[in-house]
Amino acid sequence: MNISPNKSISSLTNPELKFLISLTKNKNRKSENKSLAEGYRENRSLISSDYEIDTLYICEELFIGENNYDLISLFNKKNVRIVTLTKRVFEAVSYRDRPDGIISLFIQKNLMVSEDAVEGPILIADQIEKPGNLGTMIRTAKSLGIENIFCSDEITDFYNPNVVRASIGHMFTLNLLSDSTENIIKLLKKHNYQIILMDPDSEKLINNFQPENNFALVIGSEQYGISKKWHETECTKLKIDSLNDVDSINASTAAAISMWELLK
Repeated sequence: MNISPNKSISSLTNPELKFLISLTKNKNRKSENKSLAEGYRENRSLISSDYEIDTLYICEELFIGENNYDLISLFNKKNVRIVTLTKRVFEAVSYRDRPDGIISLFIQKNLMVSEDAVEGPILIADQIEKPGNLGTMIRTAKSLGIENIFCSDEITDFYNPNVVRASIGHMFTLNLLSDSTENIIKLLKKHNYQIILMDPDSEKLINNFQPENNFALVIGSEQYGISKKWHETECTKLKIDSLNDVDSINASTAAAISMWELLK
């Protein structure tokens, strides 16, 4: 494929490159309202979504296979600006050990609670510290048919590039929401959701538990658990049956087991 880029960057001191590197920091992503999606699969999902894309950055020297050119043509059809980077420049902005030559700059959405109705089961991540865990939870939820993923602590960043990576871009095709616990609880009550907390101190097992039609499953961090405000609202507390005195399970693993049990 003959690529006609809008621009080429070969210098490590280029201001545009410095801007991209600055987006590795959460505060800069929030202030600029932009983030990065790296990788073929991630950008395949991104270009198929309704997200606004600022620029596609490519390095042909790092391409793996011929599918990259088909993907670039999709960006071309949407009139996305395309910039070529030298290998050295691309590796400077990449956050992967083995980059594949595809990275894009996209516009973040406002993920706060709105008046829009919500339907179907919800997975709520509360105080999840590790971006990889959140991304894995998103990917698992998608595979099980859960289309709503909420963050309830106003700290966890959906748009961390490592969340994008761990979700393999599936986050772009889901209904994401990030707001305070209070606002999310109000939304759930408004739409008559059954709130289910995964709590290792509960005496009730999730095995064979039958949730109501609309349920919201809350998963807390491994270190801190679920925040106090969730325990103060009307909810059902369940735990995963574990053996050999194991009282803490990786958050993404706990989410996977819980979603499977509630949906089976």
